[in-house]
Amino acid sequence: MISRLILTAALFFVSFGLNSAQIQNPDGELESLHADDIWAKTLEGRYFNEFWNYQLYLNNGIKAHIIFNVANFGRMKSPVSGIRVSINNLNGELYQLQREFPIERLVQDKENYEFRLRQDREIYFRGKLPEEHSIVIQTSKDGDTYDINLRFYNIQSGFRWADGNYTINNEKVGILTHIPYAEVRGHIAVNNVRRNVSGTVYMDHTYQDQMTSKLLHSGYRFISHQSPSDWDLYYFLLADGAPDLRTIGYRLQNRNGSVSLQGVNRIQRERRSDAFGEDIPRELDLRMQNGDVVRFERVTDEEKFSILRELGSFSRRVARRFLGGEVIDFRGEARLNDSGNSKPVEYNLFMVK
Repeated sequence: MISRLILTAALFFVSFGLNSAQIQNPDGELESLHADDIWAKTLEGRYFNEFWNYQLYLNNGIKAHIIFNVANFGRMKSPVSGIRVSINNLNGELYQLQREFPIERLVQDKENYEFRLRQDREIYFRGKLPEEHSIVIQTSKDGDTYDINLRFYNIQSGFRWADGNYTINNEKVGILTHIPYAEVRGHIAVNNVRRNVSGTVYMDHTYQDQMTSKLLHSGYRFISHQSPSDWDLYYFLLADGAPDLRTIGYRLQNRNGSVSLQGVNRIQRERRSDAFGEDIPRELDLRMQNGDVVRFERVTDEEKFSILRELGSFSRRVARRFLGGEVIDFRGEARLNDSGNSKPVEYNLFMVK
């Protein structure tokens, strides 16, 4: 049987449809987020899927990606909450974890700003942004024991573009940037390997409350954390069959302490190459809202992760028929070229294959 966890992780990527040419970024100004914007937006709907995506860049080359999620499949499956963890280069190894729980076990403690997947489990994020924030994960699966305790500081205020609602095929997709930049300290341990870590973290929050019939083609994050007053973030989505490769998404940039936003209008050009046996974009030229063109080029591919990796061949075929494809994540390092200036960035790319 296909696990609800696999569907939880996958539904986000396949629930955006494109039956028309309506693809639209918000219309308005950059606005600051409030602490209460952290809570789930969609739990009352017949269908929903919502993701809190943390990306952590740590000392000694360690990188961690932690995704909290909630999802409802209607009559297909009971609603669930879950977590997905990827830890790369911990003692030279890659660890990947997925867990899920019935949605009725989810605790949103609004007094203490705690989002806990189960009252009796140490799997939560906590803290009133931007004053404080932390992540704790203590769990085991498939013989691996995880102990993660991370505390954020120097947290920069979050933002949204206008009301934070983007449009694909008349459906609203919410995107909030809760943590454009923060510093982090704590520890990460898997089994008997434990490391004290420090570094920087980014977190966005994506949600929608409808399911539609066609697939999202791909999604892209590029993150550059140079200092508290010098960071550059890109997050944009390409729908399947999008005319002129039009996208929804943004560039959020802090330059010398001044924060600005630009829409990412479309992918103007791409060149592809192999990564882990898959053909994915190697170079992307992006046409920005103001007419500028920026270029990203993959430099080092560090991780490939299929959300169907735990399934046998028969279950995977069934899942592909249900999903319309297989969602595969790729992560690594890239370079951003903007007006003749070049700098390193971290990339996080998913494709529906």
